Amino acid sequence: MRKISGSPLTKEAMIGFLMVTPALAILAIVYFYPLFYNVDLSFSRWPITEGLSKYYVGLDNYQNLFTSGDFQKVLGNTVFFTVTSVPLEFFLGLGLALLLTKEIKGKNAFTTLLSLPMIVAPVIAALAWRWFYQFDFGALNYLLSFVGVKPILWVSDVNIAMYSVIIADVWTTTPFMMLILYAGLQMIPIQLYEAAKIDGASQWQIFWHVTLPSLRTVLVVALMIRTIDAFTKLFDMVYVITGGGPGYATQVLPIYAYKVGLNFFDLGRGAAISMITLMFSAIMVAVILIARSSWRK
Repeated sequence: MRKISGSPLTKEAMIGFLMVTPALAILAIVYFYPLFYNVDLSFSRWPITEGLSKYYVGLDNYQNLFTSGDFQKVLGNTVFFTVTSVPLEFFLGLGLALLLTKEIKGKNAFTTLLSLPMIVAPVIAALAWRWFYQFDFGALNYLLSFVGVKPILWVSDVNIAMYSVIIADVWTTTPFMMLILYAGLQMIPIQLYEAAKIDGASQWQIFWHVTLPSLRTVLVVALMIRTIDAFTKLFDMVYVITGGGPGYATQVLPIYAYKVGLNFFDLGRGAAISMITLMFSAIMVAVILIARSSWRK
């Protein structure tokens, strides 16, 4: 390839760069600019309700948050939700994916049926679960009445509400895990299984020494996507089902940032909560990547 005179770029590289420039410009406008603006806002205070201008306060917003009992409770709720729901979705999704690799009648219809929760819009799914959890006329308490169980305050009991949200989220997002792991299973060469069977390996040994190592990259990608999604985008499901209540029982970081920033108009602290959310999700992803590196060894 000839180089353009006076330029280290080839003609093909220059054309490729020009082709992606519009996409990069749009990405910068809708992603990078809001991100940098949010970082700047998190170090400031803006008394917008008092008609005053924005001024910088350094790390005060972060310091106030980490010393706040309410924020510590909300952070603990978010971490608990993530470390509970994501493993549940992973193991259920893996089990269903392994089941789909078997020769069963009506597998296509079964796969479609299992995938339906993922297709439903999150708000619609949350509304359905909210009705399902209703104390007086909800379907769940009605079904439990047939076995003599008294009605349960699924979304009003501080000790139960978070588990109710987790169940709804697991129902909604397990199909994602199932499909991505099922796709990964389809990419494993059948020769590996045949060789393991010839060597006399048991089903458990085949799963542990053939299936899991072959799925390593897919597992990491699925866990990273769900961890980021569970930690940073947990808004609609919780907001519709419980609104973050009762009290702070199901309050999570995205809802807390919304209430602080847009309900109480404390834009600086709201932006700081968003940045802390991003930071913790990055830490969790780093832990997953470190675990993957250790697995290789």
